[in-house]
Amino acid sequence: MIIGDLSKWKQEQWAFAVILRKAIDHLENTDFMHKAIGRYDLLGDDMYVMVQKVTTVPPKERKAENHRQYIDVQMVVTGEELHVVARQSERNQPVENEITNKDYALYQEVENEFELNLKPGMFVVYFPDDVHRPACSRSGGMETKRVVIKINKALLHD
Repeated sequence: MIIGDLSKWKQEQWAFAVILRKAIDHLENTDFMHKAIGRYDLLGDDMYVMVQKVTTVPPKERKAENHRQYIDVQMVVTGEELHVVARQSERNQPVENEITNKDYALYQEVENEFELNLKPGMFVVYFPDDVHRPACSRSGGMETKRVVIKINKALLHD
């Protein structure tokens, strides 16, 4: 997992893989405030953007998730989000396992979780072993606009 902020992107981009730089450059150079909700392909199914409007829920009301094939780059555009995250462990057992067919597994209980508070312009990169509960808030009910860039992890090797 990597957490960052677009306000520091120019100083920190040197430390990122080329495909991650491409994704975060896209975050920086796109007016997501006015971008319509939907999916936008950058490299077809290998890299695409989802612009979403969501209503946050308390963390216990959202199942944690992780992916095998895709890396998530998530950024808050408006509002704030609490993300609850952990590294995957063999003790975390999915309650729904669609990892092979749909590239996700869902978890109710996850050990060693910690919290990230994301404000507009902040982004987080979730790798396959990063279990995450995005779009949360303490009491729920906050409307947020968010962006998720899905990146096929095979692109990290190019």
